Amino acid sequence: MFPEELPARLIKMFAFVGDTVLDPFLGSGTTSLAAKNLNRNSVGYEINENYFRKIKEKLGVALAPPGGGGFNVDFLKDDFNFDAKKEIEQLPYVFKDPLQLNKKIDPNKKTFGSRVNNAKLENREKYFSVKKIISPELIELKNGQTIRLLGVKEKGTTSGEAIEFLKNKTKGQKVYLRFDEKIKADKKSLSRFHIGEKPCYLYLKNRTFLNAHLIKNGLVEVDEKIAHKYLKKFLNLQADNNS
Repeated sequence: MFPEELPARLIKMFAFVGDTVLDPFLGSGTTSLAAKNLNRNSVGYEINENYFRKIKEKLGVALAPPGGGGFNVDFLKDDFNFDAKKEIEQLPYVFKDPLQLNKKIDPNKKTFGSRVNNAKLENREKYFSVKKIISPELIELKNGQTIRLLGVKEKGTTSGEAIEFLKNKTKGQKVYLRFDEKIKADKKSLSRFHIGEKPCYLYLKNRTFLNAHLIKNGLVEVDEKIAHKYLKKFLNLQADNNS
């Protein structure tokens, strides 16, 4: 319950005399009482029948006949018979949360709040640090893994600039990798890479797309021999840079 002054101030701010105030969670009826005392009409919804007696007492209609005191109060009860699940499915838009939350937390493990399902955690980005820029195409990570930037082909005249660009961008920064499912499933495309090299798209933690930025700045050429998903985008970036 809250004091009458709280809804009274809001009613005076947002409703004129004679307007109708709606409270979708009426509770003990404080909003309707404030509306009545300020000469406004009101409609309130409450699903807990235990509140009805309190509402009547608060509005002064428990002992008075309908219409007494210069105002009318009607109590209406609706009986709904419908399948809520089917009704929701018919809505034009239904939000489906991609995260499965489990609030059953063991306080002894100090994992307070909601916990993301472990299966979802596996799909989150894993961050790495860069150890060495081998070339505009090849980068060695601190975990010993060597990655090759997809869609990028070294350009002799700007090779040094491209390496410096990558060094400056990745210095002290975390990066994460994204892979092209089409390339992973194409043995012919994979055969173009050396064993141990992982062809990927490289991003900084702030989501800067390094493959695209190299091309956009004219530091490398687009490798057109492999049909990856960003090939068209990379070619457009290259054309914009050359124009």
